[in-house]
Amino acid sequence: MTSEPRESADSTAERSESKRSDVIFHVSSVASKWSQARRSTEEEEIPSISDHRYRLDGNIIVSSRTEASLEILCVTYTETFEFLAAGLSDGTIKLYKTSNGEKARSLRDTEILQNPGSATAIKHRPVRKTHPITHTLIVTYVNGCVKCWHYPSSQCLYTIREKRQTLGLAYHPSLPKFVTVGDDTNVYLYDEETKTQERIFHGSDAPDAMDGHKSRVFAACFHPKSAHEVITGGWDDTVQFWDSRQPYALRHISGVHVCGDGLDISQNGKEILTCAWQRKDPIQLWDYGSGKLITSLEPDNVSSLLYCGKYLSNLFIACGGADASLFRIVDLRSHSTLAMVRNLLGGVYGMTLGPVDTKYAKRVKQPEANLPKLAFCSGKTIFEVQIQCN
Repeated sequence: MTSEPRESADSTAERSESKRSDVIFHVSSVASKWSQARRSTEEEEIPSISDHRYRLDGNIIVSSRTEASLEILCVTYTETFEFLAAGLSDGTIKLYKTSNGEKARSLRDTEILQNPGSATAIKHRPVRKTHPITHTLIVTYVNGCVKCWHYPSSQCLYTIREKRQTLGLAYHPSLPKFVTVGDDTNVYLYDEETKTQERIFHGSDAPDAMDGHKSRVFAACFHPKSAHEVITGGWDDTVQFWDSRQPYALRHISGVHVCGDGLDISQNGKEILTCAWQRKDPIQLWDYGSGKLITSLEPDNVSSLLYCGKYLSNLFIACGGADASLFRIVDLRSHSTLAMVRNLLGGVYGMTLGPVDTKYAKRVKQPEANLPKLAFCSGKTIFEVQIQCN
């Protein structure tokens, strides 16, 4: 990877604003990744996946490809893995059957038709034995809408209208709560059952304090072992640590330029994964308790500006980005790339974890066999991929 001097938050944001989008969206005057002009190298209409050949490195297979009519900006499996839900650049949510890739239904109401806004995040409440599966999805839109969809009936159950560009979303791991983030630097906490806003997290007015964000916020992640803690990241090159009982951030990490869903916390709650839109040190692991850097990963010689990343287990992570457009799985034991899909047509803006083939894992008895099926979006295509053991 090339080494570059660290830029200021403002200059980094300007660089990001001028260079980093693969798509033109229908909403004007939006200066985020969901609204920039195409890069000069990608001004032509993105061709069909059938006209292009991606490359596979390592023991990874593409089990399915599903094409949409427009750019896909976010993707998630539904609770039972029956469908893949894709958020498009015009705000439409398309659901595809995972069994055969057929389109099952579209989610779009009159409000989205009349005031189009790109879908920026799709999440469902984490599946737990303590609460029933609701067959609902929360979707955020760049026009400020937050909508809850009952996808079997294609009905919008309720809409929250934020006075900002809403850019990201995270669910609480055990409580019926979620947070949204956006371009106004604030973090909003909602109660899903009462449909009310419980708290707004923000920085203080102290000019010398970095106890909140100073620019757009794109990512949020709740601590898996705490009822009150959440982290956020964005364009100001910081990861902020919040406690839901306090209005201001308690501490922060510097030097991480987040432009998508690029934050995650390990299941034991001890480490943070940051996947950043920067040439220098895009993949880093941090100690949650102290905020100190554990390591910067350079898994191979192919650099990428990263939008998204997740822990797959305590041994593996996955991430995706643009320039070069790729999706990779990294082995944390060797700090090397286990598998990669590259030479993709568009940047990888989102990814989602699917089911684990438990029968295969028991038969093979290798750590890689316990990895879930994964799906990610690139251009107009959803890829489903799986790791194959030797």
